[in-house]
Amino acid sequence: GLAGEAPVRERVQKATDGMLVNQGSDGSFGLWGPGSEDLWLNAYVTDFLTRAKEKGYTVPPVAYDMAVTNLKNRIAYASDFTDGGEDVAYALYVLARNGRASIGDLRFYAETKLDSFGTPLARAQLGAALALYGDSQKASGAFRSSLDLLDEGRDSARVWRADYGSDLRDGAAVLALASESKLSSFDYQGLSREVGKLYKASAYTSTQEKAWILLAAHAMLKDGLKPELDVGGSQHDGVFTA
Repeated sequence: GLAGEAPVRERVQKATDGMLVNQGSDGSFGLWGPGSEDLWLNAYVTDFLTRAKEKGYTVPPVAYDMAVTNLKNRIAYASDFTDGGEDVAYALYVLARNGRASIGDLRFYAETKLDSFGTPLARAQLGAALALYGDSQKASGAFRSSLDLLDEGRDSARVWRADYGSDLRDGAAVLALASESKLSSFDYQGLSREVGKLYKASAYTSTQEKAWILLAAHAMLKDGLKPELDVGGSQHDGVFTA
């Protein structure tokens, strides 16, 4: 009963075009109008545009370059932090996905600030950025750190967070980024079970949670990690639709 490919492409292209309406002259994006000082929001929108562009959707080159350059400029003047840095990590990841990050910056944050990043997602994004640049050792260290923080259950209750996150969102995102980074020594099945438990315990899911759960499922299936399902008491291996 899922929609066909054509309606999906139309919806995504319309969303892409709509986001660009809120782009300011410096390349930044606002929620309701052009421009914003919110680095996390700018990284989030640019991440969407990056993924859309990679899938063949139409993203105007000038607007796209402005968006990426905006992140590059903001990272150059990013403030120091002792607990947080979610916006910095997200911007570094998007820059790395576009080949515009500085490997020196990535290694600096991995070596001196890893434990200061306040969420599992932020640490995983730094790890994914390092993986994109071929530094598998530091990438693995960053992902281990993200799992350690996730295990602490720092955000076991639903509370408002500046990056719109939750344990469910972070768990799904770590799973997606680890799979995209093709980490060899990573417990994908273990984390997917934990994400499943968090999802089952949730009375509702946010847009962030839904988006990262979808990305996680797609990344794992793409890498041949077939799900093991119990459907009405019968075992089923692989993709299942009803």
